[in-house]
Amino acid sequence: MNVRVRLAPSPTGNLHIGTARTAVFNWLFARNQGGQFILRVEDTDLERSKSEYTDNILAGLTWLGMNWDEGPSFQSQRLETYRQTVQTLLDKGLAYRCYTTSEELDKMREEQKANKQAPRYDNRHRHLTPEQREAFEAQGRQAVIRFIIEDDRTISWNDTVRGTVTWKGSDLGGDMVIARASSGGEIGQPLYNLAVVADDIDMGITHVIRGEDHIGNTPKQILLYEALGATLPEFAHTPLILNTQGQKLSKRDGVTSISDFKDMGYIPEALVNYMTLLGWTAPDSTQEIFTLSEAAPLFSFERVNKAGAKFDWDKLNWLNSQYLHKMPVPQLTDLLIPYWQKAGYEFDPVVDRSWLEQIAALIGPSLVRLNDAVDMCKLFFSTTVEYEEEALAQLQQPNVAEALLAVLKVVESHSTLISAEAQKITKKLSKEKNLNKGLIMRSLRAALTGAMHGPDLIESWVILHQRGTDKTRLQEAISNLNLPLVGVVAPTSTPEQANAETATETQAQEQPAVEVTSVEQLSVETAPAEVTAVEISAVETVETETPEAAAPEVSGVEIPTVEAVGTEVSGVEIPTVEAAEAVEIAAAHQPETIASGEMTSSNEPETTVTITEVSSGTDPESSIGTTKVTITEESPSQTQQIKEQIISILSELPAYIGGFYEQYKSPLTVVGVIIASIISLKVLLGVVDELNDIPLLAPTFELIGIGYTAWFIYRYLLRSSNRQQLGQEIQALKEQIFGKKS
Repeated sequence: MNVRVRLAPSPTGNLHIGTARTAVFNWLFARNQGGQFILRVEDTDLERSKSEYTDNILAGLTWLGMNWDEGPSFQSQRLETYRQTVQTLLDKGLAYRCYTTSEELDKMREEQKANKQAPRYDNRHRHLTPEQREAFEAQGRQAVIRFIIEDDRTISWNDTVRGTVTWKGSDLGGDMVIARASSGGEIGQPLYNLAVVADDIDMGITHVIRGEDHIGNTPKQILLYEALGATLPEFAHTPLILNTQGQKLSKRDGVTSISDFKDMGYIPEALVNYMTLLGWTAPDSTQEIFTLSEAAPLFSFERVNKAGAKFDWDKLNWLNSQYLHKMPVPQLTDLLIPYWQKAGYEFDPVVDRSWLEQIAALIGPSLVRLNDAVDMCKLFFSTTVEYEEEALAQLQQPNVAEALLAVLKVVESHSTLISAEAQKITKKLSKEKNLNKGLIMRSLRAALTGAMHGPDLIESWVILHQRGTDKTRLQEAISNLNLPLVGVVAPTSTPEQANAETATETQAQEQPAVEVTSVEQLSVETAPAEVTAVEISAVETVETETPEAAAPEVSGVEIPTVEAVGTEVSGVEIPTVEAAEAVEIAAAHQPETIASGEMTSSNEPETTVTITEVSSGTDPESSIGTTKVTITEESPSQTQQIKEQIISILSELPAYIGGFYEQYKSPLTVVGVIIASIISLKVLLGVVDELNDIPLLAPTFELIGIGYTAWFIYRYLLRSSNRQQLGQEIQALKEQIFGKKS
C-alpha cells in the first residue's frame, strides 16, 4: 500500500505547537513507510481565515524542515466539489433540508436542559413532506442540510494508537449539519466534516493522523465515508500537549505558536527534536537527541503514548543548548547576527566577520537560546561599561590601581594581542610587581566587563583589544572610579595653593616650621623593589621642634640617583638641610597627599627613604651639616599573601567546578551510573549469599533465574515468527509424550 498522509491546518491563527507536533508525526510516519506527506489548508471558515496566517503556517513548517510532497491545496478553491458531494447525499436520501429556526433550536435546548438531558437535535424535520417544505420556504425560512445519523447505529474502528474505539449513534448529537443555511433550494457553504471526507477521498489519504481532540469527529466521518461508498482510512489519534496543570496547552499558557518559539531563540532542530519526544519514545529510551532523518527509521505508533504529554520548558531548553553547543562557529554566527542587529549593535557583518566569529565561539558553550547572546555580548559592542556592585567593590580593593596601571602600560605597547600573550602578561606582572595573580585577573574582569562573572576573561580581553576597547575601559576604571593613581606624576600645586595650605597648618601649630615646596626624587633603585621617576609636588609642612628662632625655607632639594643592593644606604651628603630631623618619604604606593599622612594599604614590599640631619664639624652653631639617607625595605606579610591566594582559589572554585561538570556532564553521568550499579550489585550479591544459607532457598532462586532467562530470550530475543515456530515444536513434543487430546 502506498501510504499517503496529510496535514490540514486551519488558517485562523498562527501555526500552533500542537499542529506542528501533528505535522511531525505525519512526516515521520510517511518517511518511515516511504509514503507521501501532503499539505492541505482548510480555509472554509471565510470570516476567520486570513492570508497572513496561511503565510505563517507555511513559513513555520518550512523553518522546522518538514518539506511536503504535495500541495498546499486550499479548500476554499473546492467549494463546488463539496456542494456536489452534498447533492449526492440528498439524492440518495441520506441527507435532508432542515428549516428549524435558531429560536426553535434555543427553546429545544432549554427544554432538554430542564429535563437534565444532553443537548442534541431531535431530528424534527427529517421526514418533512413536500408540502411542509414549500410552506417553510413560503415563510422565507432558510434551510441547512443535515446528514442522517441513526440513534441505534454503532460505529467502531481500530485506532492505531488507542486500539478499538466504539461510539453509539445516539451520542453524536442527532442529525449532523453538513452545509450552512441557504434559501431558494441552494446548497449553502459546506462544513468541516463533509469537506474533510470529500478531500481525503479525492486525495487518496490512507492514514488520518491527528490529535485526540478530533476523536469525536471520527465516527461522524466514518458514516460519511460509508454513505459515499469510499474505503475507510486508518485513524491514529495522538495524545494532546498539556500544560503544567495537566490541561490542554492553550494561548493562555503564553507562548504556543512556532513563530514565538523562533523569536525566543529556539532553533528548529531542537524544537522538532523536542516535539518528537512529546508522546513518542524511541526504542532506545536513553536516546534523546536526534534529527528528523534519524528519527524516521525508528518511528512507529506502537511507541506513541495514549496519555497526554506535559510540556517541559526545562527539557526544551536543555535540548536547545545541546544543539547550540555543538554547532559549528560559522553557522552559529549566521544565526546570531540577526539578534545582534535587532538589538542595535553596530558592526559590519562582512568586514567584522572574523571578529564576530570569535565572539560566537566564546559564548557558544554558554548559550541556552540564541537571544541570550544579546545580553552576553553587550560588553563587546557597547562603547561604555556599566559596573555591577560586586565589580565596584573589587575595584576598590587594595593594589587594584597598581595592577590596572601596570596592565595598561603593557597593553599600550601591544598593537595586537592573542590569548597566549595575554596570559603571559598577567603572569609576568604578577612576578615583577609581586602582585597576586588572582587579584590581577579579578580586577581586569571588573574593569573590562563591569561584572565578576561572564565569558572567559582572556578571550574576552583579546576580543576587546581588537577594537581598542580594553585600553579605554582600563583608563575609565582608573579615572572615573576615583582609584588612587599610584606611580603617576601628580599635578603641581600653584604657589598660591601651597601658601594657603601652609597658612592653615601654621595656625594650628605655634611652633615654627620648615616648608618644603618641591622635593624631587630623580631615581631611587633598590633590589628587589624598584622605584623610578616618582615626583612628589606640593608637600605640605613637615614640622620639627628646633631651638632656632626662625626656620628658613628650603626649596628645590634634590636627591641624586642612589643605587642600592642592600637595604641601607648611608652617608649621602645633602647640603643646606637644617631643622628637618626625620622626613620619611615612602618611595612606592604614594597617593597625592603623602605629606598629610594619607597612605594606601598594600601587601607588597615597601621601600622607605629616611632623611636625617647629622651635625657636621665641631661648631655647634654651624648651620651646615650632612644628611644621612637610609633606605629600608619592609617585607610583606607572608600570612597575608597566603590568605589572599586561598581566597582567590576558593572564589574561583565554584565556577571551575560548574564549568567542568557542564563540559563533561554526559561521561560523569555514565560513570556515576556505573559506580551506582556496581555498588547495588555488590549489595545484592551479599544479600543472596546470606539467603543461600537457608535450606531450599538456593535451588528456588536458581529455578527462578532459569525461568526468567528463558522468558527473556523468548520475549525479546526471538522474532515473532521464531516464537510461533518454537511454540509449535513445543506443542508437537507434548503430543509425542502425552498423546493428542481426544
